[in-house]
Amino acid sequence: MMTIKELKAKWDDISPCSGGFLLVSGDHPLSFHIGYLGGEQKCFIVLNTGKIEKVISSKAILVECIETEDGTYALRFLLNYPSLDELFVKLCWDLIDSSRNDAIPVKKILSQYFSWQKLLQQAGNGLMSSSVQKGLIGELMQLSESIAETNAETALNAWVGPEGSDQDFLFSDHWEEVKAVSIAADEVMISSLQQLDRTDDGMLIVYFMDKTTSTGQRAISLPEVIGQVRQRLLDSRTRDEFDCKLAKCGYLDKDSEVYKEIRYRIAEKRVFNVDNVFPRLTRKNVSIYIASVKYGINLAMIEPYRN
Repeated sequence: MMTIKELKAKWDDISPCSGGFLLVSGDHPLSFHIGYLGGEQKCFIVLNTGKIEKVISSKAILVECIETEDGTYALRFLLNYPSLDELFVKLCWDLIDSSRNDAIPVKKILSQYFSWQKLLQQAGNGLMSSSVQKGLIGELMQLSESIAETNAETALNAWVGPEGSDQDFLFSDHWEEVKAVSIAADEVMISSLQQLDRTDDGMLIVYFMDKTTSTGQRAISLPEVIGQVRQRLLDSRTRDEFDCKLAKCGYLDKDSEVYKEIRYRIAEKRVFNVDNVFPRLTRKNVSIYIASVKYGINLAMIEPYRN
């Protein structure tokens, strides 16, 4: 399996005006081709998908099921904005890699594409907000610790927040929800009813941090945290999977120089055990008339549950 870097290099070697396409399937059961449409739009084609009635496009990427000259059907992905080249290449690599060993690869490609949809609908809206950066820093710090405690593959597979899961991490024996709050915070916000609504035991992990101009030991930027995680990933495939998850969170390497200037001071980390008596809202204790909730948990009051 080629790396993201190798896939990009193959695309860069194609002349946009040539109208030619390059096969990049390798040993995959499906055929994938990359090239350009109309001399300028990056284009990714999956052949022999069968007829797919409806695929939702996004602002960033047009997706169509087209009939080819031999009467078969293919999925065609077209990049609408050249500025999102990095994101598009990572998406295409992820579609190839994630479906490689799947029993129904076309179905996996569609489900994986849908996992990118939230990001793709927002693509082009600029840098991540400070609150989103803080949240991602918290998740990455926890990911780094999990890699050290288990291994890279286990920890990375457990990090399911970027895939749209209600919880940030799902391990075989527990789950983890990571929050980032200001250093002076007296409560932590739970953004949905589903976030802590599980029957098995888990952890609520809270990082206390604020934006700072300091360059001291406890001040760190988002690219620095990403660099620390990457150092723990020893093979190219794992690093590429990590980069795809970062892209789904809204982080692209092309913006790293800007993010390096935004630093945060990490003051503290608290871990709370979430069991069947932990104070939280669940579907069982909320009226069926309530469609959604967002609520705050008092940090001082849950000290007895602190690990």
